[in-house]
Amino acid sequence: MSWFKLMVEIIYHGACWVFSFRGDSICCYKNTVLQAPWFKSCKRLCAYISCSALREVDTSNILSAILQNPAKGGHLLVEKKLYVPRVEDKNRNMRMLYISNMDDLVANSMDILEPNPVDAEGNEREDVMLANDPVDLFLLPGLAFDKSGRRLGRGGGYYDTFLMKYQELAKERKWKQPLRLALSYSVQLLDEGVIPMTLTDIPVDALVTPSGVIPISPSAKESCN
Repeated sequence: MSWFKLMVEIIYHGACWVFSFRGDSICCYKNTVLQAPWFKSCKRLCAYISCSALREVDTSNILSAILQNPAKGGHLLVEKKLYVPRVEDKNRNMRMLYISNMDDLVANSMDILEPNPVDAEGNEREDVMLANDPVDLFLLPGLAFDKSGRRLGRGGGYYDTFLMKYQELAKERKWKQPLRLALSYSVQLLDEGVIPMTLTDIPVDALVTPSGVIPISPSAKESCN
């Protein structure tokens, strides 16, 4: 099946998926993520801001927990710095900008929440590509996934382009590569080989599903122990 046909098929059935599997539901993802050793130990992460219209696993309660409960016991054993995406244009240019609370987000023309490029004091937000310290973790969205790490996006290439740029930055600075995790509904898990893969597609290291974490890469398997 071609990428386009596969995407159409997934979008066509997506409304039924989300309606049926909201019970997969928000709390189980939050608990799985917040209790995971790779999350507890990470100091800086990039995470997508979910949009219900795009039928993505909801990240709002995960992001709120990060921002409202910085290292005060509980799940967050290490204070975390959070970067979230801002799409700059239609040419696959996306930045990850630092936010300190959910009020830093505004709806764009597509009604998707994004960070303002400047904070309340008029200062430019920190861009993760210009930060002095490495990111430990990426939480990624997608339309579908498989257990070999393939991720089907929406065809824009924004995340794959950004991930490639960050991989190169980490190599240049001799940083450890961040762990790439995707949040997936049960029905978004497809058989291996169904999702097409190109040289510019970046696989995920692990999947977070309603039944728990599925480690895929050697680094994920090590981090999950």
